[in-house]
Amino acid sequence: GYEEPLTTHSDHYNTNFAYSNASYRKGEVFLEQLGYILGASVRDKIILEYYNKWKFKHPDADDFIRLSENVSNTKLDWYKEYWCNTTKTINYAIDSLWEENGVSKIRIKRLGQIPMPIDLQLTFKDGTTAMHYIPLNLMYGEKPNENVAEKREVHEEWRWTHPTYVVEIKQRLTEVKKVEIDPSKRMADVE
Repeated sequence: GYEEPLTTHSDHYNTNFAYSNASYRKGEVFLEQLGYILGASVRDKIILEYYNKWKFKHPDADDFIRLSENVSNTKLDWYKEYWCNTTKTINYAIDSLWEENGVSKIRIKRLGQIPMPIDLQLTFKDGTTAMHYIPLNLMYGEKPNENVAEKREVHEEWRWTHPTYVVEIKQRLTEVKKVEIDPSKRMADVE
């Protein structure tokens, strides 16, 4: 209840607690979150490019986002808007699983107000895993597969206006042991 938008001028925060969290912790999470959205290697390339371009100058958030978009070839204005200008949160959950005509379906639900691309890992009873990626339509692109040793299935983009998304898989539901959103634990999901 004390959080204020990251873009609040430092002299205008209502509490020192809100200022401290926004200026230090939320900025750190912003960069780690960028690694989830674009991939850690792309995020690291952005940080190096940003330093080389803007050292000893006075950039702002728009300069960072513009450079990030150019390096990643992905749209990120939505990310800046949600993360910096609001106090909205990220919260996703597995809503339900069912089988229909031999096709297993997994419904994911967005409980928070910030839309995100989704990494979804399935673990099967035989010990194998399968990675699924659901790009966010606001990105106009997708992050590269971070684990080239593991095949990743890319699904149709999730439209930010839709609160749920259904993933269809070919394996029987009885073969699935675990379904996990963000197995890397980088998405800043409040739950």
